[in-house]
Amino acid sequence: MKKLLYMFFLLVLLCLPTTSKALATNSSYNNIVVYFIYEDNCNSCDKGKEFLEQHLKDNNRVRAEYIKVDNNKELNTKLRKALNIKKEDTPLIIIGTNYFIGFNNKIKENLTEAIKSYENTADYCDVVSRVRNNEEIKDCINFNKDIYKEKTPTFLIIISILGGICLITCTCLIIKRKSR
Repeated sequence: MKKLLYMFFLLVLLCLPTTSKALATNSSYNNIVVYFIYEDNCNSCDKGKEFLEQHLKDNNRVRAEYIKVDNNKELNTKLRKALNIKKEDTPLIIIGTNYFIGFNNKIKENLTEAIKSYENTADYCDVVSRVRNNEEIKDCINFNKDIYKEKTPTFLIIISILGGICLITCTCLIIKRKSR
């Protein structure tokens, strides 16, 4: 009975979903840029700038670049088209291929998480730089889309299910053998 109980708990552990951020610890990329696209007389823009300046002041790996919409209309249009952004709202904050429109507490949390994730990974692709240089960004989009968000890899779930099935089968065989 103890073996059966032990196997049951093992089965439960194997079937629990597993999450992974799949982040490297030492990035060879040392120039991560948070692009902050803003307009004058924008309260959210002012709050966002203040947050970024404070958040990045002692950071040697991540820097902010401020882009005023009035002075960079063509770049603003190209970026929104490249990233399929329909809204014209500001601020538009871009890091890698992740973007945030506006500025509030939820965006502050997500932006902070995105910055941390990019600091801890070698997977960084600067979409703004590529758009500026008229380079293709499709591989960039697939390279690091939503890198800061936790993912549940499908293969881990499948392996957990298969492991559980094997464990149940073995348990049934052991029980059947003991009952003979």
